[in-house]
Amino acid sequence: MSSELSPSQDAIVEKLVAEGIFLDRRQALDHAVDLLREEAETVSEIREGLESIRRGEGRPLSEVVRELEKKYHIADDA
Repeated sequence: MSSELSPSQDAIVEKLVAEGIFLDRRQALDHAVDLLREEAETVSEIREGLESIRRGEGRPLSEVVRELEKKYHIADDA
């Protein structure tokens, strides 16, 4: 299945390829799809977490913060 990009989307892809950010259009589009998949997974996880909180199954905020810092390699500067 193939989808067409809008002219502005196509211009962005072509610019990124021309700048050497991606080797070709396929690589750029593959990367974009990977980011969309990751975003969809994140939204799903957030929804699951909110439902868990509504059911009274929440975790302490400090635990969640530590987990996010580890996941995203964020140092505790405080």
